[in-house]
Order: sequence, then structure tokens, then C-alpha cells
Amino acid sequence: MKCDICGERPAVIFIQQVSKGSTLELHLCERCAKDRGVSTSDSKVDISLGNIFSGLMDGNSNGEGKTAVCPSCGISVTEIRKNRRAGCAECYSHFRSEIVSGLRSEGVTLSYEGTLPAKLESFNQEKNDPGYLRKELQQAIESENYELAAYYRDRLKAFGESK
Repeated sequence: MKCDICGERPAVIFIQQVSKGSTLELHLCERCAKDRGVSTSDSKVDISLGNIFSGLMDGNSNGEGKTAVCPSCGISVTEIRKNRRAGCAECYSHFRSEIVSGLRSEGVTLSYEGTLPAKLESFNQEKNDPGYLRKELQQAIESENYELAAYYRDRLKAFGESK
């Protein structure tokens, strides 16, 4: 396996960072590891993970290594961070962990904690009410709209009710 940074020499040090929703692996040759502050002695390895992974995520990999690109549009993580804009919808799923970590580092929370407008709140309650869904299912069956009936049947199944 080749080094992720230089892509030339064989990787001899393998580092894996596991966080809440993602895993980041890094394969380094001796020279690139030394450049990033990984010192190896006889049976001991001294690592500063912050320096290793932050340099990789910010695109400071000496410009020589391969950077991950979106399979759909070809934009890299470095470009997304620099422009603060994804290239396509696929970028959000492909680079989810990088985008989330970038947002969190800027203090952005990913969950909405505010209140819903009263109009929207009643709409959501109505659409998630099993009684309402059963009534709509019955109307769809009576009007022979089986596609809509299947939709309501599936929604009821999601709530744990049959038919």
C-alpha cells in the first residue's frame, strides 16, 4: 500500500481516527510520518493526531498526495472548504463527515432547536396521526387510487399498525 500523502513510498504507519459518525484512515511512509510529527523509536510511537489529521483535512499535504474527490462532479474537499460551497448534491453524502466537522469547528449546530409555526405544527400532527392516515387510506381505496392507498398503508406500517 502506498503512502496517502506522497503516493510514492510504501506505507509503514497506519493511523485510524474514529469519531461519532465517521472513520478516517491515514497510511503514511516513514518520511511523511516524520514530517507530520510522528516519531517512532524502538517499540514506541509518539503521535500528535491533531497535527496529522488537521493538515490532511485542510489540504496541507504538500500538494503531492491524492485528495478525495466527489465521484459525480469531481470537486475536492479542499475546494469545498475554500469556496464554502459543494459542487453537487452527491458531495453532501460523499463528504458528510468533512462538512460536518467543518461546520462544528465554526460553532454551527446541526439540529434545529427552535419552535415550529402554529400552521406547520398542526400540519405535521395531522399527517402523522394514524386515525387521519386510516381515513385517507379508506378514501383512496374507495376512489380506486391504489398508488395513494399503498402510500398510506406504508405510512401506517411505519407507525406499527396493520391496515
